Amino acid sequence: MKSSPIRKSSLREQVHASLLRLLLQNRWAPGGRLNDSALAAELGVSRTPVREALIQLEAEGLVACDPNRGFYLPALRHEEAQEIYPLLWSLEQLAVYLTPAPPAELRKRLEQTVARPAASGTASDMAAALKQDRAWHLALVEAGTNSRLIALHNRLEANSRRYAASLSPDAAFAERCSREHAQIMDALASEQPARAHALLKMHWRAEMEAVLSSLAGQSAAPSRPGRSSRAAAAGQP
Repeated sequence: MKSSPIRKSSLREQVHASLLRLLLQNRWAPGGRLNDSALAAELGVSRTPVREALIQLEAEGLVACDPNRGFYLPALRHEEAQEIYPLLWSLEQLAVYLTPAPPAELRKRLEQTVARPAASGTASDMAAALKQDRAWHLALVEAGTNSRLIALHNRLEANSRRYAASLSPDAAFAERCSREHAQIMDALASEQPARAHALLKMHWRAEMEAVLSSLAGQSAAPSRPGRSSRAAAAGQP
């Protein structure tokens, strides 16, 4: 039997992955310009794959483009957050419905992504806890084996992570995520999909409400010179 050829990712895909990683690491504050020439030099590639990747990120709603400003990171908006989160929990509910894996196998797969909760009292702990939380959700969605659903979820999840990064460090975040993940896994293992669906919605809604509260506080606070709160939380100069 002839083996299928190994697919190599294109240069554009590699640049896209690199830019997405930088974006989710809070490399740019909202409004910050993404200079394609500087990024090309940093990544050691020409401007063409960088521009192609930026255009793709724009199509995914992660960056914006203005004829006078070029590519930049759009501001966080209440309305967008209120649109993203319900879609996320709805897609995950559908993934649970579609998954062909037996409940015990699905639980085992999810448990492999569970790590000991960090203290979450610092920005780095909060970032680690958020990354761990998203790894668990990705495993849940990938168990559904629907490639289009996975792609759509990944795009929305990347958008949601920009909003989650606006949250102040919370010492209870990791423990709360771990507890809620365990409750969802218990519901799945005991073949209670309706309960798992309800718990997924509650889990995402709690983050959405925290994000909306954070955005409301930021918009009410007087602007001050210096680093942005997102850059400060990421430990950037």
